[in-house]
Parts: sequence; C-alpha cells; structure tokens
Amino acid sequence: MKAVVFRDVGQVSVESVEDPKILQPGDALIRVTTAAICGSDLHLYHGRIPGVLPGMIMGHEYVGIVEEVGSAVSAVRKGDRVVGAFHVACGHCRACRSGYFNQCSQGGVLGYGMAFGDLAGTQSEYARIPFADWTLRRVPDELTDEQALFSGDILSTAYGAVRNAGLRPGETAAVIGCGPVGLMAVMSALACGASRVFAVDLVKSRTDAAARFGAIPVPSGEVNPVARINEGTDGEGADVVIEAVGGIQTLRLAFQLVRGGGRISAVGIASEEQFPFPLAQTLVKDITFRIGVANVHRDIDTTLALVRAGRIDPTAVITHRVSLHDAPEAYRLFDRKEAGKVVLRLS
Repeated sequence: MKAVVFRDVGQVSVESVEDPKILQPGDALIRVTTAAICGSDLHLYHGRIPGVLPGMIMGHEYVGIVEEVGSAVSAVRKGDRVVGAFHVACGHCRACRSGYFNQCSQGGVLGYGMAFGDLAGTQSEYARIPFADWTLRRVPDELTDEQALFSGDILSTAYGAVRNAGLRPGETAAVIGCGPVGLMAVMSALACGASRVFAVDLVKSRTDAAARFGAIPVPSGEVNPVARINEGTDGEGADVVIEAVGGIQTLRLAFQLVRGGGRISAVGIASEEQFPFPLAQTLVKDITFRIGVANVHRDIDTTLALVRAGRIDPTAVITHRVSLHDAPEAYRLFDRKEAGKVVLRLS
C-alpha cells in the first residue's frame, strides 16, 4: 500500500509499505478514505518528538471503511464507515473505567513514534486500529467524511478544552491561537453558550477567520491583547481562556488574559520540558489551570452529535484538499502557514 512516511527532519515522502495485518483480537483493519494533516504532526516533521524513526507512517486523523475485524471486536463490522480517535484506549483499565481514556495504561497515539506506542499512522491506504470497539465510531449516514473527520481529533480536542474549562452559558472566553484547533474552540465555546469569544493570534488572517465564526478578532501583531480584552470586559479579563498553541509565550499570555477566579485550559501541544509557572499571581487571583492531551474517547460522541445537528461546521476550517500523492507538498505548505487545514483524499 501507499503511505506518507517520515524520512528526516522536514522531509516526508509517499512510499510503498507493507500492508497492515490483524495482530490482536481487538484490532480492526480499515481502508482509509479521508485523512488530514494535524498541527501536532509538525512536531514530528520538525524532529521534536523522540523515538520517531525513518520509515514511520505519519498521521492520526482518519475516516475509513472497516475491511476486517479481530475475533474480539463486536462494536463495528466489515463495511462500516468509521471515524476514530487519534489515541487508542483499551476501555478496561482503571484510567479508562474512570473516564480518563487519554491515560490508558495500554494506550498510544497513532503515527507518533516509539515513545507513544510505536503505532503506524493513518496517512495511508490502510490502517490497523487497536482496541477498535473503543477507538472507532460509526459515522452517521447523513454526515460526509469531512464532517465526521475532526471528531476523532481536533474538534474533540477543542470541545474538550472548553469542557475542561467549565465554561458556563453567558461567560466570556478568550482563545489564544486561531489555527484549526483554535477555530474549533471558538465554535465550541459559542455552541456551549459563551456570550462573547475573543480570538487572539499574531496572524490577522486567522483572527479574521475566527470573526467569520462569530468571534471578536484580536490580532495581537497589531493590538495589545491584554489591553483589548480588558477593555472589552470592564477591566476584569476573560472568564475562560483556551490556550491552543503550545508554548511558553502563549501560556504566559493566558495568565494575563484570565480574570480573578477564572479558568485556563491548555491543549496546545508543547515541546518545552518546563514552564515558569506564575505561582504568586495564580495564588492571588485564584486561577484554575488545567492542561492535558485531549480525551477524545470521552467527547467524540458529543461532537459528532453537534455536527449532526448543525451546531458546528468543522469543514469550515479546511483550506486545501489534495491526494495522498501530494502530501509532501501539503506538509510544506502547512509548515509555512500557507495552508490552514489540509485534507488528504484517498478515494
């Protein structure tokens, strides 16, 4: 089969690789029909994730058709159209039973190297999905591949960040970073009842995009975001701040934008080992800070329902649709911020 594989820092290629096989009774094999390039794939592309070896299949956003299932799989069957979470979870360990599927003792991330389970990715014609009963969901007939695709990752990541922040109807939110996850955080916050959402990004075209979804644009390359949000909140700051970039500077900004008694939810994938936590400021302002990898298994059914009901349109973030063959150029465009969300069409 053909797949996008990592070759070196800044270099991926489309190559012929061995077809996947059922290895465990809980596995499913799917024929991938639609995939996507995720912002977190760029961490691999830049060589920031340990244990990524040449020849590894990239990718973890996917919709496909079930081709074969292991003997223990009962929730899906051959012929089903499915979307899956980017990380896999067994569903039975203590963490999974407690609802923390992202902390599964047997879990891993598809296409993310040795340090994350050594699982092949899904930017490929076929893929093996472990723990299929828990990781996969049938796609409702009325949804297209593109409408369902992002419930397996960035939409559920964004919605989960809003949920983790405990946003209440009528509250104000600020979203830092207006890439695909940030834009979906804007949509999710509004769907969850935020009265206003401030969208912060250095790139004005991104804040303009957020404005089209109903946000108040705050192009931080042109205006001071702290002053702008204080102005719009009578000097209090935002009730909720979603950090959707991943980095020291944007985390620091989140603490500057949140009001006293407010909540920060950070979901941007950071590569730094440490962050100078503003302990005294957090103590005095009584701020709640939460950070973690998305708990997609917890939220995937909710986001599919929101899309199905027309409350959120995840396809609005797509800027490029290309074939699998064109994936290397798509990575280059995405890396240079010349593309927003890139979808790979395999059939």
